[in-house]
Amino acid sequence: MNINEKLKRLKTEDLIWIVYFFIAGAALYSNIDERKYLLAKNLKAYKEKKNINTTIFVIALIIYIYFVLINTEDLSITKYTDSNYIYRELQLIGSLLFLIGGIIYLIVEIKEPFPDEIALI
Repeated sequence: MNINEKLKRLKTEDLIWIVYFFIAGAALYSNIDERKYLLAKNLKAYKEKKNINTTIFVIALIIYIYFVLINTEDLSITKYTDSNYIYRELQLIGSLLFLIGGIIYLIVEIKEPFPDEIALI
């Protein structure tokens, strides 16, 4: 990979870290809403918490997909005989596991019923 492509990736990763900063803020606000629900049974706060968490997981999923694509690209240009090949494979496996975990968290957040609803499978 040439230096310009690497610098472009680093710029994208800088943006991802900024997004993570906002995700952290949103998660803290979501916890405030959850406290409101737990202490006062405020359903509006609970619904807002679920919406915030769903948004967080969708954004995280997009980031995880980006890393899967980047790691797939890196693996495809790395020769099998290269000493770094195993590390590229491990990076791809790690990013796939994050993607799978993100999908699971998103499904749980969407499917988990509101406290006043009866769960239907």
